[in-house]
Formats: sequence, structure tokens, C-alpha cells
Amino acid sequence: MKTEFSPDWKNWIKTNVNAGQDRNGIFKILLDEGFEYRAIEVEMDYTPTRPQSELKNPFDVAAEEAALAAKQKRARAQRAAPRNNNDGRFEGNNGRAISPSQINIPNGVALDTHKIDLRTVDNFLTPSECEKIISRIKPKLRPSQVSDFVVNSDVRTSRTCDLGRLDDPFIQDIDKRICQLIGINSAYSEPIQGQYYEVGQEFKAHTDFFDPHEFDTHCHTTGQRTYTVMIYLNDVEQGGETCFKRIGANFKPVTGKVVIWNSLNPDGTTNMNSLHQANPVEKGYKAVITKWFRSRHPSPADNKMFTKSVNEFVPNYTPSGIHKIEMPSQLFDKVNQFYRNNRKDLADEHVQGGFIFNGDSRAKIRKTSSSIVNLTPELRQEVHDALKPLMEDWCGQTLEPTFVYGIREYHNGAVLKMHRDRIDTHIISAIINVDQDTEEDWPLVIEDNYYRTHHIMIKPGEVILYEGGRLLHGRPIMFEGVSFANMFCHFKPVDYEAPA
Repeated sequence: MKTEFSPDWKNWIKTNVNAGQDRNGIFKILLDEGFEYRAIEVEMDYTPTRPQSELKNPFDVAAEEAALAAKQKRARAQRAAPRNNNDGRFEGNNGRAISPSQINIPNGVALDTHKIDLRTVDNFLTPSECEKIISRIKPKLRPSQVSDFVVNSDVRTSRTCDLGRLDDPFIQDIDKRICQLIGINSAYSEPIQGQYYEVGQEFKAHTDFFDPHEFDTHCHTTGQRTYTVMIYLNDVEQGGETCFKRIGANFKPVTGKVVIWNSLNPDGTTNMNSLHQANPVEKGYKAVITKWFRSRHPSPADNKMFTKSVNEFVPNYTPSGIHKIEMPSQLFDKVNQFYRNNRKDLADEHVQGGFIFNGDSRAKIRKTSSSIVNLTPELRQEVHDALKPLMEDWCGQTLEPTFVYGIREYHNGAVLKMHRDRIDTHIISAIINVDQDTEEDWPLVIEDNYYRTHHIMIKPGEVILYEGGRLLHGRPIMFEGVSFANMFCHFKPVDYEAPA
């Protein structure tokens, strides 16, 4: 075991002791880092508090570790049964019990360990989005702090920007998307922050949760920290990795990559496996944004923590969930001609739930906002046979058909509400533009699996493939024109099971 302390470790000990951090906690971290018990005791000039009966030999490292483990086990048992005030709040120095199954993150890759709930997502932010965030961070930097508000500490030498305090719609949208990604009510979160590291700057080993002596100051109203969402804004030339030493996981900064972890165990107790550090930047710079979530809502009037609908637990089969292709030309010509030949047979459509309505308040004559003409069985099968392999190639799944609708014609003033499709049948879907007579383009508004919103124009003959059960979509902008005709095809993977 190690008996000598480098200048960096000596500074780390001094800074944390002077900051009033829990000395037992400091001692435990040093033990975990492999330092010999007696050497820590001499360097800190401190002996951990414990019942004498727990330790036969105060210089016996194995006995000390066993005693500390027993102490932690008793503390976890005390905290594992939080008192609930019937308003979603939890008392004591514990967090909130959260099962990893309550957190579904599209494109998320979970670390293969039982020690911590840690997941990553690549490309959550685009390079241009990251550049815009960095441009907001750099003019508003201040020295970073630790939880006891020690400025210019050797523990944390980066600079911070309080992004959440900026009146900036772009930053507010990024904040909203982070909450949507993890599926936790924004009221259970702290304002978004930006951090900026230059060469040599770092954040030594620490946890994001608050120690017991900090709880009254930092957790009285909003509770313990639960999940951390950290997003890298640039590729660091050298250094700057985020290291979780206890679980052997290191993450190199890559533009747009998210690292998400819960600082608590599933029972709500604090998880020391979340100990992590930001290694010094060796070349270039490092920019990140961070958002922390808490275990309580400050107001008992709204205590709903999780926000995702059951549709958002449908698996995502592609990164973005959206893809544009062209329909085979001969088949499109046949479908388009069929529509023109059979417009006389259009029947008024009445969609359950009021998803389609007339948004023109000036209209004197109210008529249905959409009509439909059914396909022949032969044409329906031909459309299915042509699209199925294209859709399978896109999503990487073997598909079975569920619905091939007829051709729907929207009328002037039509609005299609934002919605998600049926989770039992509408999993991998297609919208085909058959024909249009419009005064201006009418966009499909759709969120992708990164919770970006897109306004997509579809010309006749073009097809949008999309994950219909998962993704919020619609045409909320009122249609202006004579007619807009499209048809829908829906499939599901053969081994798909709808979420409960």
C-alpha cells in the first residue's frame, strides 16, 4: 500500500479539510485510493471516529476496512427505508429510490456493471449546437466552486458559466431536451451549467452527492442529487478524460457525447462507486455542460418526478428515428393515378380523439378536415411489398405489416395535432406524399430520438420513414391550399413486445 503523498494529494487533503469536508469521508477516499491507514492518519493528523470495539488494532488496515464497511452497511440500512410525507418528499440524508428501469434513454448504452447506473449517448448534440453553447459559455465564466463554495480550490481549477441564468431561448431549449432525454421533470433539476478547462485545469476525485454535514445547507428543500447529465462540447486534443476509478471506466471527451449516471443506489442511498474525476487537460481545452437532478420537488403541489409516456418506452431501432426516401417511380405513378381517378369516391373521415380538425376560425362553412379513399387489395399489397424491404433495410429489423391505410386528403384549414402513434401496431411507419395542391409548403413537424424538432417538407413521390409509436409528430401549422394527399403504412418488428 502507498505510504507517500505527492504534493497534489497533500494539497487535496489540505483544501478539503480547510473547506470543512467530512474528515471521515476524506479518510475513506484515501483508503480507497490505496494509501496505508497509518500514513493517512499521520498526514491528516486525525484518527477516524469509531467505536473502539470495531477495531482490535488501530494500525491493522484490513480490520479498519472491515470496520468501515460494517459502518457503511448499518448506515445504508438506516437510509434504505425513507420516510414519505405523502407529497413525494423524502426525509433524512438519503435520496429517492429510483429503479434503472424507470429511466429509458433512446440511443443509450449502459455500462456493463451492477455497481452503478451509468449510460452514454453519442451525438446527442450536433457540432454546430456545441459551438453555439461554447460561444455562450466563454464570455460568462467565473472560477468554479465545490459544494462548500471554496473558490480557487486546488480540487477544482476549471471555470464555470451559469447558463441557466441566461435569458437565452437556445439554452432553454437545450435544457428542455436534457430533461426530455432522461425523462425527469425539470422542477427536480438544478439550472444548467457550463464548465471550461484550459491546459492543466482539472477536478480531482469527488462525488456529486452531498455528504451528511452538507445536507441541511444544500438538500433541505430539493433533496439529494440523483442523476448527473454531462455533455462534452468538443474533442479535447489531449487529456481531460472523465475517470470513474472504482468501476474502471474512462470517458474521452467527444463532441456531443453524453455521460449520464445516478449518484445513488437503487434504494436511494449514496453510491461511492460514482466517485469520479476530470483529468487535467494536457493540450487544447475542454468544454462541457452539466445538469444535476434532485430527489424532491420544492412544491408539494406538483410531485410527479417522471415525465415520459408509455410510448417513449418503445425501443428505438435507429439513431434519429427519421429517414427520407423516394417511392419506386412506377409504383408512385400507379398510386398517384389511382388517387386522381378515384377522388370522386372520397369519403369524409372522422378520426377518433379529434386529432384532425379545422383550424381556420374564419371559415363560414364547417366541413370535415380530411377525407379518405380506400385502396384496392391488390394495390395495398403492392405498396406493402415495395416498402417492406426498404423499411427493413433502414431499421435493421424483420417486419410484419399491421396497417396500410388508404389515401387521406387534407382540406384547407386542416390541422393534425402533435401525437404519438399506437404502441401495439404503429412502430416502424411510412408517410407517402401522393399529391398536393398547396399555396405554401405544409411541413411535418416531428421530434427525433435526440428530442430535436424538425420541420420536414415532403414532395409528391417522397416517403418519410419514422418510428411512429415513439416519436411525437403532427402538422400543427394550419394547411393552406386546396388539397394535400398522403397515405400511411405501419409495421412492427416480428419480435416486438409493446411496453406495459
